[in-house]
Amino acid sequence: MNAPVCEAEASSAPDASALWDEYGRTQAPATKDQLVMHYSWLVRHVLSRLAISLPPSLDYGDLAGCGYIALVESIDRFEPERGFKFETYAAVRVRGSILDAIRSMDLVSRPVRRRMRQIAEATNDLSRELQRLPTDQEVADRMGFTVAELREAYRHGAMAVISLDSVAGRDREDDGLALHESLEDSETADPLEEALRAERIDAVAGALAKLGERDQILLSLYYYEGLNMREIGEVLGISESRVCQVHTKAIIYLRGLLSGSDDNLAERRMLGSRLAIPA
Repeated sequence: MNAPVCEAEASSAPDASALWDEYGRTQAPATKDQLVMHYSWLVRHVLSRLAISLPPSLDYGDLAGCGYIALVESIDRFEPERGFKFETYAAVRVRGSILDAIRSMDLVSRPVRRRMRQIAEATNDLSRELQRLPTDQEVADRMGFTVAELREAYRHGAMAVISLDSVAGRDREDDGLALHESLEDSETADPLEEALRAERIDAVAGALAKLGERDQILLSLYYYEGLNMREIGEVLGISESRVCQVHTKAIIYLRGLLSGSDDNLAERRMLGSRLAIPA
């Protein structure tokens, strides 16, 4: 089923600041409900931009509940006085909650997941050998596929890769934080975590710089400009399915580039934790 279409624009109702002021003073449930209604478009927007096609047995509406729960939690945790935009803060949490729900459903079959791991390994090996992102033909040759078969595998495996939010380079969820988790702001700033967070941002930026121009444009349009797959296809002059394939390939490449960085960051976080324990 196709994702719902919605406008990717921030709510501009004039009573937003008044609602936040009132909720900050009273914590009234009725005011909180008004805030949820005011920002409900965020959930629809995030759902409309998922870079996957859900199976017939699952509707996008089934995921909306997870998004609304995250929206409510975002309202509870948001601190307007810190100067951040609520839309930005909440969108990250809503998206992360929806992606976590998709992962927990395990919608990708084991053969598809195994095939995507094999493609990822081939892509990473070729990337090291060639010092660049390999072409579809090069990956297909390494796998013994035709290009058409490889692109079909990208299409079916898109749900296993999901997005830039999960470029941690690991398949097991407990082996590191997803990008949206590692970049989250915390209530108390820890010097080590702040340093590791800055290094992670630098690592992601460096990895993105190694992509080809078209791939960089595609990811920028999707993650920063807020365009969906159909709109990106219109901008780049390619089909929506091809946009999904290129997105999947780029994320596989980024995960390979960032895997070593994540290993180093995890080791340094563990070392920092040990040094913080009093003797």
